[in-house]
Amino acid sequence: MSKKNYILLGIIVVMVIFAPGYFRLRELRQRNMVLLEQIDKLKHENQDLAYQVEHLEDDPFYIEKRARDRMGIGKEGEVRYKLVYEDEDKTEKVDDENR
Repeated sequence: MSKKNYILLGIIVVMVIFAPGYFRLRELRQRNMVLLEQIDKLKHENQDLAYQVEHLEDDPFYIEKRARDRMGIGKEGEVRYKLVYEDEDKTEKVDDENR
């Protein structure tokens, strides 16, 4: 065999040995990025829930507002508007208060 053939054979052997590990590493890095994004999202959600718990325990005005929003009622003299956005795929409803 010539020197070129040995080099070519060496390159092929190296690729056969290391290519699966390289592709697995890339796959794991992509999965890691997805999981890090999920962790970040869950951290924000956790902060929001902690805020709600804190206010539900200590703030009677927050409790009242949450109850009124959930039940869809307003205070006396308050006008409530329901904005309806229509999209091709879904309809999203948003409650808004006018004080």
